[in-house]
Amino acid sequence: MGDPNKGLYLVPRNYGGRILNGYYSVELKRRLVEIIERYQAFEDTGSAGILYVAAWQSQDKQIWYEYTSQSFLELLDCRQSEVADVFRDCVVDRRIYKTLDMDVGIHKEVQSRAELEDSWEELREECKKTGTIEAVYKIHTRDGRVIWVKDQANIEFYFRDRISLSLGLLTVVSKEMEAEDELKRHHDHLESMVLKRTSELMLLNKQLKQEIVERKLAEYKLKQSNNQLENNLDEMVRAMSLTVEERDPYTAGHQRRATELAVALAREMGLSNQQCKSLRMAGLIHDMGKIAIPAEILSKPGGLNNVEFQLIQRHPQVGYDILKQFEFPGAVDRIVLQHHERLNGSGYPQGLAGDNILLEARILCIADVVETIDSHRPYRPGRGLDVALQEIRKNRGLLYDPQGVDACLALFKSKNFQYS
Repeated sequence: MGDPNKGLYLVPRNYGGRILNGYYSVELKRRLVEIIERYQAFEDTGSAGILYVAAWQSQDKQIWYEYTSQSFLELLDCRQSEVADVFRDCVVDRRIYKTLDMDVGIHKEVQSRAELEDSWEELREECKKTGTIEAVYKIHTRDGRVIWVKDQANIEFYFRDRISLSLGLLTVVSKEMEAEDELKRHHDHLESMVLKRTSELMLLNKQLKQEIVERKLAEYKLKQSNNQLENNLDEMVRAMSLTVEERDPYTAGHQRRATELAVALAREMGLSNQQCKSLRMAGLIHDMGKIAIPAEILSKPGGLNNVEFQLIQRHPQVGYDILKQFEFPGAVDRIVLQHHERLNGSGYPQGLAGDNILLEARILCIADVVETIDSHRPYRPGRGLDVALQEIRKNRGLLYDPQGVDACLALFKSKNFQYS
């Protein structure tokens, strides 16, 4: 016999599930038809979201899919009837984020594929109780790619049919997760270094308080303490610079050479000692934000696609976000943020123009461009100093600060500037 209630609803196009062809309640079937029609309409808009409807029955370990968007099938390279098994086989790990109290913040739990093997049923029961799913899966696709997808779903339970429906949306979050992992590693490294330096400074401060017996001695030890603070800051800057160069061996020495030229330009232009000091620190770590860029992009021998170039363009902002947490003298963090801005507003990340760009950042920009063009890169050989100077001369006043360009040309042509 056929389904006596089949006239009460219209089976959606390309339906490949079980419920609408099975002996389940009209309530469940109508609801499922409504959901699938909405999902199909949403998919027809061309949205990047990956929609699905999963189902499972109480006391049954099997899960199946009542609806999967075409993008889900393309991602897994399989048929709808295979989605449950293929997705499970592709999972590398599962990450969930729980908000704890104000002091602890957000706690991340990671379950490996081996740990998930025996807990899928338990996870489904937990989701049925809470009524929601929110997790991030790291998957290894059949074509060899590693992709992170964020799973967000609402759970509906139909008591009469003992059926649970998961109404879900998958979003590809690979860039965010790769950046999170990279920043976590770097944050741990910096935190360890800061804790060590803080401990040393606290000990030094205690010794100073104990040993001060008269004003002259106090002033002397205070001066020594300030020198120690500056030395520690210099060491931190060198450590940060080496961290970037260790990840990108093709540009090893770039930050140092660009800094030498930038400081020479600043002195040629009459900047103060404090400005030169801030510029030197900023120059040594101006590419700090590249720690958030995958190493394979930094060392890519060919041209970059739009997505890769957008990642590269984020590095001044990432560097600024890291450096603003420390108390550097002057405007070190803002110099790093603005060193790729251009006078006509065509630069990044903020599109600043003219005097809205710090003078020190405009100077570092010129030094960065000259050194980059002159030096070898993975995607091209060095083009030579003459080409570099021709670039800044041609765009003097358009992209680059006029006084900075004049000072740079004078350093190389009249004063025989050379990198140490």
